[in-house]
Amino acid sequence: RLVALIGEPGLKLHTGRSRNDQVATDLRLFARDSIDRLHALLADFLEVLVGRAALADRAAMPAYTHLQRAEPVMVGHWLLAYAEMFFRDAERLADCRKRLNFCPLGSGAVAGATLPLDRDAMAQGLGFAAPTANSLDATSDRDFAVEFLQVLSLLAAHLSRWAEELILFSTLEYGFVRLPEPFSTG
Repeated sequence: RLVALIGEPGLKLHTGRSRNDQVATDLRLFARDSIDRLHALLADFLEVLVGRAALADRAAMPAYTHLQRAEPVMVGHWLLAYAEMFFRDAERLADCRKRLNFCPLGSGAVAGATLPLDRDAMAQGLGFAAPTANSLDATSDRDFAVEFLQVLSLLAAHLSRWAEELILFSTLEYGFVRLPEPFSTG
């Protein structure tokens, strides 16, 4: 299709590139885009949590340890505990993004390219901070993917903990929360 659109230069699409550096670049672009979307969702969620905490600054509830009543706390304090967790998750996502935001294009299969490629221009055009420094590392590095999955695991644990408490607190035994019907039917 590219050849049909621009002619013979379309045949040179892969010149100076290999599957290795393209896959490494695509994975970084995917992770970076996912982080950006998650970061925006977390920001919206945190805005709601903090707003609700401000509204609940005069309502008390029992805090629990091992499902046993412990000391009284303000509902806002309970909500802000989750805000703290999600703020840390947002920071971890931002840190992970910084480390992955380097462009592997031009690294070739493992040893770079013999053509005079403008790696800085490629990196800039794709929104990366800079090109990767070492071609061997660039095409084999998946540290950022493991780090991203680790951050997602912590985020999922925090979301699970919050959901579990909402479920417990909405039972007859606790009765602190009333969930709207659309959120609580089977």
